[in-house]
Amino acid sequence: MNLYQNSPDSQSRDYREDELFLTIENLRSELLEVAQERSLSDHAVLELSQRLDGYIVLAQNLMMESLRSRKSGSGAYIKNTKNQRIRNKAALQQ
Repeated sequence: MNLYQNSPDSQSRDYREDELFLTIENLRSELLEVAQERSLSDHAVLELSQRLDGYIVLAQNLMMESLRSRKSGSGAYIKNTKNQRIRNKAALQQ
């Protein structure tokens, strides 16, 4: 069994993960710039920080899912359960 086959699902998942990490890096850069110009308690700094935190939590959840699926021996992508989707959505809304 090939755990790393390039199925259409894995290719789209890789794209989404790449896009997620680019978003995180862009927000991180923007946060650093804004934080240098303003107070750390400024509304814009706090908002960017919270958005970045939400995306980081989402990325961590995706990485943990991937790790769990590899440990279970399953090569298939595990779909988000309803609870995971709710946690991810809540993390992004913060």
